[in-house]
Amino acid sequence: MTQQIHRSVFLYTCIGGSMSNDASIGTRLKEDLTESFTVSVVSVLMALLALLALYSIELSVSETGGLLLALAVFIPYAYEQYWPITYSGGAAVVWTVSAALITMGIFIGTYQLAHSSVSVQYDGGIAFLVTVAVQYGIAAIFMRVYQNS
Repeated sequence: MTQQIHRSVFLYTCIGGSMSNDASIGTRLKEDLTESFTVSVVSVLMALLALLALYSIELSVSETGGLLLALAVFIPYAYEQYWPITYSGGAAVVWTVSAALITMGIFIGTYQLAHSSVSVQYDGGIAFLVTVAVQYGIAAIFMRVYQNS
């Protein structure tokens, strides 16, 4: 009996706790995707621009992929989950471009430091982890300061 309860709780948790919600999955997905649509689109565009710039440098797939992931996925996620202010229109574009430039700077700087002091095998992974940690750290600190002021 308790195993069945645990399965029910797990299933309820996995589907987002929305058993009583009448909205279809498509409607909920559309709401999630359009909630910060501008930030998502600009993040993907910045990732594509970074890909074009990095193509000439000839970084490995894992190194380039780490930066693209940090730009196209983690910037919109940090904005939706941690950033306390919701922007629209031009302000969202400026915020996203600024976040992307900061992300690129942190990634490239960390990559160069890791490349010169650590094994070449780990430099892309170190740069990715440091970049994502700094992204979330900045967003979380700003959220805390914003809530306490």
